Amino acid sequence: MAEPPAAAARQWFATPGPFTDLGHHRFDLALDADGNPAILDVVRAVQGLIVYDLVASPFYGIELTTAQAATVNVRAASVLVDHALAIDARPLTEARAPSRRVAARCRSFATLTVAILRAHGVPARARCGFGAYFRPGYFEDHWVAEYWNDAASRWVMVDAQLDDAWTKAIGFTGDPLDLTMEEFVIAGQAWTAWRHGTADPDRYGLSAIEEHGAFWIAGNLRLDVTALNKIEMQPWDVWGAHWEPEDPIPDDLSLFDTMADLAATVDDRLDQLQTLYRNPEVHMPGNVWNVMLQASEVVEV
Repeated sequence: MAEPPAAAARQWFATPGPFTDLGHHRFDLALDADGNPAILDVVRAVQGLIVYDLVASPFYGIELTTAQAATVNVRAASVLVDHALAIDARPLTEARAPSRRVAARCRSFATLTVAILRAHGVPARARCGFGAYFRPGYFEDHWVAEYWNDAASRWVMVDAQLDDAWTKAIGFTGDPLDLTMEEFVIAGQAWTAWRHGTADPDRYGLSAIEEHGAFWIAGNLRLDVTALNKIEMQPWDVWGAHWEPEDPIPDDLSLFDTMADLAATVDDRLDQLQTLYRNPEVHMPGNVWNVMLQASEVVEV
């Protein structure tokens, strides 16, 4: 008898992709009776290795070296761990002081969380969308991890970036280990809400650079679909179907509508999402425009 689609999808998400394969690195975490690590231990391991570079000084009172800061552009979790070990060679589960960590941003917090969970056979995936907890009334460009909680029989969203310093700074009173869909809005959810007229696109984007709009939702939707195909790109990677802030909204948005629909039902339609990913307008071609570096960049997967 064929395995149900949702069970097959969970099995697929339990194995690493190109950027979430930890290689020879091992996180020796305590395991429960089913052989799974506690999500709190996973998050603490992540937080003990990386630090959000843009708040290193105001939140943690440190100044990152050039070598530490350069890791924000690292895509592969194993390479990020390599850099962390080059600074401090202690076991990976021993938390480093902020000054002994390497730089990262939201996508790397999510991806490293996913990598550790997948290394332990736990279904997990990075999700791209918008955090509602950074600026009141706005939905800020953000990534979180999502893992299958077998005891609760549901996917749970986790934000490893939200340590004590972050939660205090932004006044977050929720549970970073179990975010609600109102606290973190997955890109496809935001897209569908905009298309139905129930979301203002000018509240979705990145306030730090004063950019908001439907184009940002579309870009994050493409990133989320790619991540669901286990290719977790950087937030500032651009390729394929998109439009620029100054461009008019395209007349034909059917491709994005399909992406949003499949991303929302990925557990039952993973095969269709994988087929969609082969569309040249969606598929990461191996060469992207890195907005942060303002350069074309080859990405090998």
